[in-house]
Amino acid sequence: MKDKTVLNITTIIGVGGMTLLFRKGPIKEWILVYLLKTLVCTFLDVPVVQKKLVRYPKRYFAKSFDSNIVYIYIIFPLLCVAYNQFTFQKNLLKTIPNVFFFSGPMAIVENWLEKNTRLIQYGNGWNSYYTLAYLTFSFWLVRTLMICIHWIDKKRYSFLS
Repeated sequence: MKDKTVLNITTIIGVGGMTLLFRKGPIKEWILVYLLKTLVCTFLDVPVVQKKLVRYPKRYFAKSFDSNIVYIYIIFPLLCVAYNQFTFQKNLLKTIPNVFFFSGPMAIVENWLEKNTRLIQYGNGWNSYYTLAYLTFSFWLVRTLMICIHWIDKKRYSFLS
């Protein structure tokens, strides 16, 4: 399968996934998770790409972006929304191991893409274990930020009432 075909199919699946994930539950919550994840991805991915630890040879808007915008701004944030929906009512201890249901398959797919396409290339010692750690950390970071936002919101409204 050609690289652009994989990229196009991934984009279609991602855009289609938006309609499914944002249909249930508190939509403001999921939009906030989505936006936080894109912000976190931007800050974490830029140094990784600048140091050439990971490269994206085939990507949309190659002259404007060094990163794969489909992955950074569609797929990864949508999976973070799914993770937050999956762990929404669970206590913190149960959310910690559940992240691997999301970061594990993502790391496996990325490893496959690195070996079989030109959509991603690892460099300077980067491997799928670093990807797994990066993905897991960023999922936990966004989940922690959401917990903090809920805590601040609760404090603010309890103070006002």
